[in-house]
Amino acid sequence: MKRLVIDSLLSGGVITNYHCTSRCAHCLYRCAPERERAYMGRGTALAVFAAVRRGGCDSVHIGGGEPLLDLGSLEAVLDAAAETGVGIDYLETNASWFGDPGEAADLLARLMDRGVRTLLVSISPFHNEHIPFARVKGLLRACEAAGMGVFPWVADFHGDLERFDDNTPHRLGEYALAMGEEYIREIPRRYWLHPGGRAIDFLEGIFGRVETRELLRLSAGCRELADTTHFHFDLYGNYIPGLCSGLSIAAGDIGAPLEEDRYPLITSLYREGVRGVCDAARRHGFEPAPGYLNKCHLCNEARRFLAVAAGMESHELMPAGYYTTR
Repeated sequence: MKRLVIDSLLSGGVITNYHCTSRCAHCLYRCAPERERAYMGRGTALAVFAAVRRGGCDSVHIGGGEPLLDLGSLEAVLDAAAETGVGIDYLETNASWFGDPGEAADLLARLMDRGVRTLLVSISPFHNEHIPFARVKGLLRACEAAGMGVFPWVADFHGDLERFDDNTPHRLGEYALAMGEEYIREIPRRYWLHPGGRAIDFLEGIFGRVETRELLRLSAGCRELADTTHFHFDLYGNYIPGLCSGLSIAAGDIGAPLEEDRYPLITSLYREGVRGVCDAARRHGFEPAPGYLNKCHLCNEARRFLAVAAGMESHELMPAGYYTTR
């Protein structure tokens, strides 16, 4: 049967760190304050950007975690991108670091000197649970003064956040009280959410569960693993297939068919779908719940069982912090 090969990278980004000031309810990678403080090193960055170029992609975005928690390390990553001829589409930030406008101006100048021309600034009720909107607005003003472009994600929520005191964070429940219970249920229509990480828990609360036996009955090869329309490499030099957080492929293995004996779980998932991963977990004692949000939820929980309960040490189930952090 055909093996999975990641041979053409269309559009994507680089995750410099999983450490973050926030624990957002929608975070695909379960970033959090207690996640490892490691940051992508220069050598790893060079290898990742080289893999990006081999895949036919000449520019990426930079994200985290919060990339601006370690400006010096970020500058080394940006220098590595320039050295390998990879452009920067935008740099993601949640604005939690913003305080003094003068210091922000200096930081923005340093970023622009290294080829960053646009910041994706997070604007949503998810982020507002942890970050006062005043910091976001302060950063937006600083960008305008510096000539830094802004990609507000998502601008549609700006007016919603303006309804509250912008000097303090506000829980999602406050939005429901102010704008009605349906407000929370409407968020998936307004904000693109991938069913992984904490987003699974959030979406499950809205859409409920599907019977496990039905998910397994419909199980088919997971072709999403080959999708490179929004790919990511992380700080450890691993490629994350199909936005499936918690799965990893070494950057050096990109471009050739994956060896089944080296990637048994990913190969099984690609060929058989969630049933393949579920069967692997069952051999270690996994008992599925009666229902899950969707196949991605079942896959996540089967993999979490292997990584945590069964103690499986596998380079496919990385980083470990994804599975141990809620």
